[in-house]
Amino acid sequence: MKILVTGASGHLGANLVRRLLDDGQSVRVLLREGSNNTAVESLDVERVYGDLRDFTGMKAAVRGCDRIYHCAAKVSTLDGDTLLKREIYDCNVLGTLHILQAALEAGVSKVVVSGSFSAVGHNPEKPSDETVPFYPFSPHLPYGFTKTFVEHECLKAFANGLNVVVAVSCAIIGPMITNLPAWGEHF
Repeated sequence: MKILVTGASGHLGANLVRRLLDDGQSVRVLLREGSNNTAVESLDVERVYGDLRDFTGMKAAVRGCDRIYHCAAKVSTLDGDTLLKREIYDCNVLGTLHILQAALEAGVSKVVVSGSFSAVGHNPEKPSDETVPFYPFSPHLPYGFTKTFVEHECLKAFANGLNVVVAVSCAIIGPMITNLPAWGEHF
């Protein structure tokens, strides 16, 4: 059984790949040409190169895989201009849509999508969790909006028969911190 991991060069993905390998799994990683992919440099994984925004490429990346862990995302703490917002949307929302559609077509048994606490609503009266709806009229960064739309795409894919779950985290800390830009740089 082959497992595809997107975002394998990032913090979450790098740790997940190592865990899967330690568990004896056969892992394929989706990487971008020209990116810093040193997090998987010495690992015994199958490497495929592509861009989440390319549906044909995602169909090829998914082919032959039984499970997918979709950890890739364009993370940004900036509001940004129109071009940045479009890039975040295309990578996060369209990229997830492409992975989900490719998984459905290929008969993948399960997809786990990395969610974000940015897509969880805020209620000042109690601690927030996944049951608090996202309120779109509060100030949010483009990243938070896209992660909310990612969850919407997952719900649509589930309704179409794909076994997909969203794993929401608040903050990810631990070993294998990779590819972090200098403080204050756009990321």
